[in-house]
Amino acid sequence: MKAIVLFNFLSFKKNFSFSRVYPMFYVEHYMKYLIFTLIALFLSLSLSSCVQNITNPEQSDEIYKDYIIELGLVSKLLDSEEKNLTQVLVERQSVVPQTGQIKFANKKITDAEEKITILKQQKQYFEIKIDQRARLVKSRYGESLTPSGRAWPDVEELKLYRAVTKFNRDKISWEKTKGLKKLVPRGTGADAEAAPEEKK
Repeated sequence: MKAIVLFNFLSFKKNFSFSRVYPMFYVEHYMKYLIFTLIALFLSLSLSSCVQNITNPEQSDEIYKDYIIELGLVSKLLDSEEKNLTQVLVERQSVVPQTGQIKFANKKITDAEEKITILKQQKQYFEIKIDQRARLVKSRYGESLTPSGRAWPDVEELKLYRAVTKFNRDKISWEKTKGLKKLVPRGTGADAEAAPEEKK
């Protein structure tokens, strides 16, 4: 009798399958595994995006972008002044000798050459500032990714930069209204030339 019962139990165990008794068992098990995998993948992507290393952080830096704009403006002014010099050189060739026109033509050439010299200095100044700023931003950005690193962008630095920039622009605007002549590269430290005071 025991042998018959044991034989029947082994036969049942051999032929038993959850897929027959409970067809949804494997489906639910697969869905749980799939959901767990998707959650793990989502968390992994979220964490990696938080510490993702930006290749060119300077492209989003306000000061760096201002330098780029300034360089573009100076480059256009330099190109325009070089064309103006070419024109005044041609005009001098048509001036009648032994007249006051030659002196006036030479003065225009001298003024154009001086402006070109200043604009070239200014262009070089911004090229250097752009390179320095890019290096600084990359260094500060890398530091901000560390647990104890300083935050970037630096809010206090931006506040100071905006205040100084506004002051410089307001000062130049005020000088223009006062009749002062100023064509000085920003950051060179050169003094502005004041126009003669008006006679009272």
